[in-house]
Amino acid sequence: MGEPAKPFKPSPLMKLIYWIYYTAFYAAPIAVLLASIALLTGQVLVSALLACILLVPETIILGVWIPRFYESIVFSLEKDHCYARYGVWWRVVKRVPYNLVSEVRLRQGPLQRRLGLANVDVYTPATGAMRPELTYFQLPADLASRVAEELRRRAGILTSRERRVIEEEMLSELRAIRRLLEEYLRRSSGGG
Repeated sequence: MGEPAKPFKPSPLMKLIYWIYYTAFYAAPIAVLLASIALLTGQVLVSALLACILLVPETIILGVWIPRFYESIVFSLEKDHCYARYGVWWRVVKRVPYNLVSEVRLRQGPLQRRLGLANVDVYTPATGAMRPELTYFQLPADLASRVAEELRRRAGILTSRERRVIEEEMLSELRAIRRLLEEYLRRSSGGG
């Protein structure tokens, strides 16, 4: 992720995830409910009409909204801040300076793991909220890992390995200072 910042987008599989969510959490339960009503009451025509009333408008709206939402998304890692812009009816623009970033998390749900996707959450202490200030959502998992690593680097967040190396260097330096002080004390007390 070099300079200048190249915009990036979620995986096109994001659209599939939205359709899966719609089917699993809205369309399928409505269809099961209406089929049950039809079987119990014998009102097949009424149930079919209700299905059309309840499912067709939402399906058409989502058929228009999902591709437009996907096309509206722009993510980037700028020189001094992380950036996200998205929205069809309501536009959201977020910029988070790297010096405010306190934590970067890589997150995957079960469906995302199956499709090879992940989210990168960017946290700051500024909002006092438990939710991320900015999320790069539905990225291909390999890109999400690279984005998270680059964010940590730019924000100055060390990995445990990097922290260990720095701590060992500091400890080595402190030991050298201690030896010098002990040597100085021996000379000054012995020659005193």
